[in-house]
Amino acid sequence: MNVLKSLNQRGQHNWIKIVCLAVGLATGIVLIGKAGFEQSWDRFFPTSDCIYVVCEDIIMDGEYKHYPQTAGAVAHGIKCYCPQVEAATRYTSFAWDMPIVTDDDKRVRTNYALVDSCFFDVFPFRVLVGNPKKTLSQVDCCMIPRSLAEKLMGIENPLDLVGKKIYYNIRGGWALTVGGIYEDIPLNSKLHGMEVMVSMPTITKIMFDGRDNWVGNDRYESYVRLAKGIMPDDLKPQIEKMKRDNLPLDELKKAGVDLGFSVQPLVDYHTKDEGTRRMTWIISILAAVLIGCAVMNYLLLVIGGISQRTKEMAVHQCYGAEARHIYQKVLTESVIHLLLSLTLAALLLFLFKDTIEELVGAPLIVLLLTGSNIWLIVSTCLVVLLITGLVPSWIYTHIPLAAAFKNYNHSHRLWKLLLLGLQFASATFLIVLLIVVGRQYRMMVHDDLGYDYSTLGSMLVDGVSIEQRQLAMDELRKLSFVKGVTMSYANLTQHQSGDNILLPGDDREYMNIADLYYVGDGYFDVMEIPLVSGRTFTEQTDTLREVMVSRKFEERMKELAGWDQALGKQIICTSFQGPYTIVGVFEDTRIGSITNPDTRPSVCYYSRKPEQMHYILIRFQSMDGLEAANKLVKELVTDNPDISIVPYNQMVTELYADAHRFRTTVMIGGLVALIIALIGLIGYLAGEIARRQKEIAIRKVNGARIADVLKLFHTDILRVALPAVVIGATGAWYVARLWLEQFSEKTTLSPIILVGGALAVIIVILSVVCLGCYRVASSNPVNYLKTE
Repeated sequence: MNVLKSLNQRGQHNWIKIVCLAVGLATGIVLIGKAGFEQSWDRFFPTSDCIYVVCEDIIMDGEYKHYPQTAGAVAHGIKCYCPQVEAATRYTSFAWDMPIVTDDDKRVRTNYALVDSCFFDVFPFRVLVGNPKKTLSQVDCCMIPRSLAEKLMGIENPLDLVGKKIYYNIRGGWALTVGGIYEDIPLNSKLHGMEVMVSMPTITKIMFDGRDNWVGNDRYESYVRLAKGIMPDDLKPQIEKMKRDNLPLDELKKAGVDLGFSVQPLVDYHTKDEGTRRMTWIISILAAVLIGCAVMNYLLLVIGGISQRTKEMAVHQCYGAEARHIYQKVLTESVIHLLLSLTLAALLLFLFKDTIEELVGAPLIVLLLTGSNIWLIVSTCLVVLLITGLVPSWIYTHIPLAAAFKNYNHSHRLWKLLLLGLQFASATFLIVLLIVVGRQYRMMVHDDLGYDYSTLGSMLVDGVSIEQRQLAMDELRKLSFVKGVTMSYANLTQHQSGDNILLPGDDREYMNIADLYYVGDGYFDVMEIPLVSGRTFTEQTDTLREVMVSRKFEERMKELAGWDQALGKQIICTSFQGPYTIVGVFEDTRIGSITNPDTRPSVCYYSRKPEQMHYILIRFQSMDGLEAANKLVKELVTDNPDISIVPYNQMVTELYADAHRFRTTVMIGGLVALIIALIGLIGYLAGEIARRQKEIAIRKVNGARIADVLKLFHTDILRVALPAVVIGATGAWYVARLWLEQFSEKTTLSPIILVGGALAVIIVILSVVCLGCYRVASSNPVNYLKTE
């Protein structure tokens, strides 16, 4: 009862303090959890400090490149040559977001990878049932995670799936026998996303078998587990011997290539990545700003009500209370406020759980409990408790006892203005940062890719029969709202396989290119990729051995090989037999994204065979026809019930999901900080108006107008607001520049942005001052002087 009574004390604004603190803590705790989560990757293994990623180190023409993938033989080669290596493994993904189907036609979209039998020797994931070594050694066998087994068999009996057949894409198609079920790979792992582990010997049914390659086909993720106490440098002599014994060093040297291998700690792979470190710092700053803003608002409201509590504290001291008793009383109140704030924060997190998880890309419970996050959150709450308890206690114990009984009304105006200024700086920091992030995101989703994707659709046709692919294309071409249809092997929004370029009669490898492989009839017309010179492919047999190259390819070969032009020249690409003649040069297009661009030159080849393609591309008159086209496709393509035409602009937008999440996070943080700052401003104005209402009345009697009274308060606030917004805008400029470093193309950090954001905050602040002071400025002065 006493607690509720103290919460409702007049003039103390306790509920406002609690609500603001709750909102600040809720947003801050989520950001602290996200920052801690990003630093916890791959640290959950008992042997985490012994697991290493095998990387390729390549020097080509004096340029150093580091790749986290290797050829197939490298991982087990290191195990063979290095006795310090206890286990080695490799895997390679081959299908993403493709259905797995049961005999009763239950379908779940999942990811597939070819995994060798030593995987669980290196990564000690818990195996619920089955023998992984045996399973991953047999053709057409697989291991699947518990969550996938539950979706296919039900939560009650997921383990019953062991020994049964499941099918890739369509029931009755390629069958895999489930040999075991393992515990799901955690989200905070480099391996997360690899679900259906197909035995490595099955590779001969799917793709080129590069398991024994020492050079080329560098598509394998390779790992080793070292013995305790062994460091990467200890392996160097044996790795050098492995290179001498197995690599064609003379041929590589002639080609201008120096190839080596190194190992990097798995625990550092994500956490020490420059992008991860940068984002973790920025998120931590946002968390500190939001929680700090809420704490400053709490102190501002406490200091605003000090004059009303001085007599209460003085009475306690008259009855024998010492300073420690005052500290104990105020700290107890702070504990109650903090507990209520945390309860309200927990309620907010529960209510907005889905939105939060979408923004941070991880379950809320994982964010709060992963690694040391719980201790970070507890430590943050203790710091908040100490600040909100000790600062008011110190002020109360330093008020002279005699002054307390003489209508003590010290305004602590300097303290209030300082706290208010810090809140203005915090709000400006987030608002300006939001403007920069929003501009960058807008630039990315409206990026010029080198082709028009506004009316383009893409349909993934893996697992669809040749007959149904051809039927779908033929029928789509007949639609009045379809301008053109073609096929392609590659999706330009993704990184492409790499190949090396040679010239006939020359052993030198000139450069590594992004190989787009095959395109169909009318590809460049449908994609609206401009032709620089020469011609495009025409409808013909595939025996003419023709290739088209990008403008960047032609320019690079002018530098490296002394070409005058590309047309008519012959090249050899390592994935294709013999020389091909260049018949056309097309304009450069963006491959990948601004965040992760593939900047290599590109080439493509012609094919009329649907079985060599992965995508059907449709150019619409307008996207209004998308629904009707999808309805037709559903009727025609019975091999895959999930098939649909995806708007290309949707695919482009999905490339920047992380930037969109960050933009939304900053927007929410900015609004929260601004609202908290405005609540603090309103509280400050209320105290100032109460303190100066008679002064205002006298000014009005002496002829002051409403504008003069408002100017009095505007001037007062601007003295603190102007330097605060300058500090906030400067901090935002620094953090924004740090964030923009991850992009290959950046929006301009114009001073206009900083000035505009700061000006917007100033306008909002002055508007609130006008609204808060207008009633007193326009009222009858007699009402405030009649008691004199």
